[in-house]
Amino acid sequence: MQRSGTGAPPPGSDADVAVVLGAAVWAHGRPSPTLLRRTLHAVGLARAGAVGHLLLTGGVGDHPPSEARVMRDVALRAGVAAARLVLEETATTTLESARACAHIIEARGWTRVLVVTDRYHLARSLLAFRHFGINARGSAPAGRGDTAEWRWLMLHLRELVAIPWYMVRLPLTKK
Repeated sequence: MQRSGTGAPPPGSDADVAVVLGAAVWAHGRPSPTLLRRTLHAVGLARAGAVGHLLLTGGVGDHPPSEARVMRDVALRAGVAAARLVLEETATTTLESARACAHIIEARGWTRVLVVTDRYHLARSLLAFRHFGINARGSAPAGRGDTAEWRWLMLHLRELVAIPWYMVRLPLTKK
């Protein structure tokens, strides 16, 4: 269990923090299948004692509340203590999340970082975090959950364009 009042992870944990990247919030504050899948994967890591904290990142998209707040509610309902949850509610892109979370990670002195997102999104996410000085590892849930097969394919195809774009954009992006 997390020691109250400390930034230390539970004994035997693999990471100080798991940064959970946001995804869409649907009408009436419901998590999209992607948001729910990522959050539940991180919750599993926290409940297993593999991570000390969950840094939930994501601002408000088409529907309020913020992605981070919806993830927090899911984590709390799943039994993760509020003291282990940190919210970053401004970012609306992977790059913005990496920048904002890097500041939080540095301020808290966390050095062992996992980035939680879907497998198709992991390479680009790690590129972004490493650009901002966070030497993170990745962790992804298995499968696509309730995400429609056509949508899953589109998400993979998007990365074929996004990764090369990040390779060009990151060196020009202010840290």
